Amino acid sequence: MAGAQPRIVFRTAGHETILSMVRAGIGWAVLPWLALHAHDAFSDEQLGIRPLKPSPSRSLALYRPAGRTGSPLAVRAREIALDVARDLARRM
Repeated sequence: MAGAQPRIVFRTAGHETILSMVRAGIGWAVLPWLALHAHDAFSDEQLGIRPLKPSPSRSLALYRPAGRTGSPLAVRAREIALDVARDLARRM
């Protein structure tokens, strides 16, 4: 962390809550890119967004019971998730 000493004063699972606190000037936050994208934070003039360098990686996985065939709905949901993930990865 190059000598940085973070002081964590608030924790929440709600990304919008964290973004609201940053907008109010209460502090800074480190959030995943997907959370910023989901809340359209990139078009918010009150936020200064800077990527971390080097950028941390994150792996997501989809698990299903072994030996079972997915329903047509589950198969389609997986296809959509993969398409969206590819599109977001290109934008990053």
